Amino acid sequence: MSTAATSEGGLSTLLVIKPVTPPDIESAPEGNLVRLPQAAERVQRLQGGTSPARQGKAGSGRRTTGTVRRTAGKVAALDPGAVDQEIVELMSSRVAQAVLEVITGARSIQQLVRWLDTRCLSALTTRARLHAEAYKAASRRQSHDGDAENVSTLHHQPMVHSVHCSNVAPGIYETSVVMADATRFRAVAMRFEVNRGLWKVTALNIG
Repeated sequence: MSTAATSEGGLSTLLVIKPVTPPDIESAPEGNLVRLPQAAERVQRLQGGTSPARQGKAGSGRRTTGTVRRTAGKVAALDPGAVDQEIVELMSSRVAQAVLEVITGARSIQQLVRWLDTRCLSALTTRARLHAEAYKAASRRQSHDGDAENVSTLHHQPMVHSVHCSNVAPGIYETSVVMADATRFRAVAMRFEVNRGLWKVTALNIG
């Protein structure tokens, strides 16, 4: 196929156009040709779809691009009162056990400063001192009588038997803890009140 073109000087120039055979993609050396995505493929990418080259087969171990739907689970509403009662019950058992250990001399009363108010700390200190004096007097008598084998172990760890908790007012709980001591069961009654976000024992009665 040929056509003639005329320049400004009036000279005619012959322009020859020959058809060219497109290169064979399959037999071309690797890396010499770049395959551009088809129009439909580009539109699919713009619309948020995935190209066939990025889609993996099931079970092939390849990452597949797709829409992941997640169903949000239902979150149960928390009851602040139930949470507070659970905290107070746990504190009651631990404080009651610590109180009896203070009385028997197995624990320092300073470890309860954070949980007891001033009046309860003072009363517990007096109770522990009287118990220690009575124990020393009994030990001296038994030692003088030669009956030292009947002296009971001082540092016996009491065990929690049961805990009862009651909400008497907003931010106020009354609890009763039954403790298994060395030879008997003892009851420890407490009153918990919130003080600047911290639960404290404001009343303490040891049976």
